[in-house]
Amino acid sequence: MKTVLVGLVAMLVLGVAEAAAQVGVGPVDARAGLVVDHYSFGDEEATGIRSLSLFTLPVSASVPVGERMAVELRTAFARGSLERADGESVDLSGLTDTEVRVGFRSSGDVALQLQGIAMLPTGSASQTRDEAQLAGAVAADLLPFRISNWGSGGGAGVHASAARSFGDTGAGLSVSYVVGREFEPLEGEPFGYQPGDQLRIRGAVDHNVGSDAKVALTVTLERYSDDAVDGTNLYRSGNRIQALASYAFAPTPRTSALAYGGVFHRSEGTALLEAAPSVPSQALLLAGGGVRVPMGWGVLVPSGDVRLFRTDDGVGQGWLTGVGVATEIPAAGHLLVPSVRARFGTVLVRDDVESGITGLELSLTARMGGAR
Repeated sequence: MKTVLVGLVAMLVLGVAEAAAQVGVGPVDARAGLVVDHYSFGDEEATGIRSLSLFTLPVSASVPVGERMAVELRTAFARGSLERADGESVDLSGLTDTEVRVGFRSSGDVALQLQGIAMLPTGSASQTRDEAQLAGAVAADLLPFRISNWGSGGGAGVHASAARSFGDTGAGLSVSYVVGREFEPLEGEPFGYQPGDQLRIRGAVDHNVGSDAKVALTVTLERYSDDAVDGTNLYRSGNRIQALASYAFAPTPRTSALAYGGVFHRSEGTALLEAAPSVPSQALLLAGGGVRVPMGWGVLVPSGDVRLFRTDDGVGQGWLTGVGVATEIPAAGHLLVPSVRARFGTVLVRDDVESGITGLELSLTARMGGAR
C-alpha cells in the first residue's frame, strides 16, 4: 500500500508539471529520483550495528502560477534497514513529511520573494523504540543520507528573501520561521512532544572573477526555541552556524570545475529536565569538488568529498571520504543523471575504540525539461 501511495504521489507531481509545461505557463522544474545507500561497520561488536541501508524515492516539483507566483512540493518515500551485530534487523518505511510552498516573486533591481510554508504530516512521526534507533542512526551527521527523519509532526511557517546584483557582485538575504506541531514520538507512550520553533537566517554573496570564474560565500544561522513535553520545557537546542565557500572556474575552454569547503557548528544543547540529556557541541567540516567534462553523449562529472565530524566528548566523531562519478544524459527533452559513489572512513564508538566504515551510494535522477 505504501509503495502504491508513493507511486501515486510521484505520478501526481510529475503529471501536474508535465501538464503545466504543455500549456506554456512557464519553466517547470520537476524531479524524481531513486537513491540506495548502504554502510557496513568493521567492528560490529563495538558499534552494535553490522550494516545500515536506506532506499529513498525523492520527488519534487515547482510549477508557476501566472507570472509572479509558484507552487513548490517536496516529499519522499524512504525505507531504512538496520542489521544489529546479533543478526536481528529493524526496518522502517513510509513517506516522509511533505513540504508545500506557495510563493510570490517580484521583478526589478531587487528580487523579492515571499512564501507560505506547510509541512504536511504525511510521515511516520510516531515510532517504536527499535524504529527510533534506526531513525537516529540515519540522522547521524557523519553519514550523508538523503533524509534526516521520517516525520516530525508537521508544521507551518513563512519565508522571505531579497537579492540584488551590483555589477560583478551579487548579494542575498533570506529569513524563515517555522512552527512545529505537537506529536507523540513513541508508540504506546502517550506523551506529547513539541519541537522548538525554528528561525533561519541566511546571507549569501558571490563575485565574478574575470570572465570564467566565480567565488561565493554562504552563512546560515539557525536558532530554536525550547522543546517541550506535555507543555513543559524539556530541552534547549544550541544555535547552529554554517559557513560554506566555493570557487567555480573553467580549467579548459570545454570544462568547468567547482571546489568548496565549509563548517557546520552546533552549540551545546542544554537539558531543562532530568529526563532529557545534554548534547555536547559538535562541528562538521566539509570539503570537496568536481569537474564537468562534456562528452558526445552528455556530460561526465567525477567528484570527491570529505567529511570530518567532531564532538566535545569524542563519542560518535569520525571522518568519511567519498569518490564517485555521475553522468548527465539528455533523453527526449529531459535529463537522466545516474551516479555511483564509494565511501570509507572511521567512527569513534567510545574511548580508544574505533570502527571502520565502508559505504556505497547508487542513484538515478530524472529532471523534466533539464536537457533544454
